[in-house]
Amino acid sequence: MKRPVVTAGTLGAAFALGLALTAGADELRDPTRPPLPQGHTAAFHEPLPVLSAVLTFGGERTAIFNGQLVRRGSVVGAYTIDSVLEDGVKYRHANQWHELHLVHASTSFKKPAADAPRAPAGVPR
Repeated sequence: MKRPVVTAGTLGAAFALGLALTAGADELRDPTRPPLPQGHTAAFHEPLPVLSAVLTFGGERTAIFNGQLVRRGSVVGAYTIDSVLEDGVKYRHANQWHELHLVHASTSFKKPAADAPRAPAGVPR
């Protein structure tokens, strides 16, 4: 009996056929993962907005919100700024009101070690 000859072209065609068959699949799932409840779809989660700073220029507060300088009434993507607070912003997104405040990092300073008594200048130690 004669063995079939496998060439690089045959392998390439088989690979392309495999890709074509899997390209039409809606979703590739991990077979070890439990099944999702019926009607559950993967929801798109928009990243949370980022507040970098709150600034005051001439009595008017502005903020750096998602990398942009904003003030009351500014629109950044799907976010509408209602007001700039002392340490945050109040904004509307998806018909809901939210507040985002700056994260205050707790700063801790180490006390310097007690200084050794100093000898007057010119006196050997």
